[in-house]
Amino acid sequence: MFPAIEQVRAGAQPEALAEDREASCFFHPESRAVTPCQECGRFLCSLCDLEIDQKHFCPQCFQAGLAGQRLENVETRRTLYDSIALALATLPAALIWPAIFCAPAALFIVIRRWNAPLSILPRTRIRFYLAAGFALAELAGFGALIWAIVRLPRAGP
Repeated sequence: MFPAIEQVRAGAQPEALAEDREASCFFHPESRAVTPCQECGRFLCSLCDLEIDQKHFCPQCFQAGLAGQRLENVETRRTLYDSIALALATLPAALIWPAIFCAPAALFIVIRRWNAPLSILPRTRIRFYLAAGFALAELAGFGALIWAIVRLPRAGP
């Protein structure tokens, strides 16, 4: 889900300045600069350097890029289709008539969005399984109700 968590980055700890003539980090004056920010030009230590698509950003330019939506490859939110499908399958079950429409909608979302990324944080597909199970049970219940109405003998006068 988030491969950068497992990535070991050499030199992530900032190095101390060896001489007074060396460039220091804008945010940590006691640390050696390793790269400039490609937006504002500030020198950054390895702790402050945020590398995205082979470009280096300082924390302030990164936040400004998120706010202005100039960073295309950074996801800040994701639609949780598994939670939507589970809500569609369970909430209308109490009021029988919405379930007629919501159960097929829940099945559609489960099938259509099965391979969609679930969340930025690790999640399982249990909500998809539950939503599909509830939706199928509701549809089976409607089928049984219709079968019972059609097949049961009517009391005559």
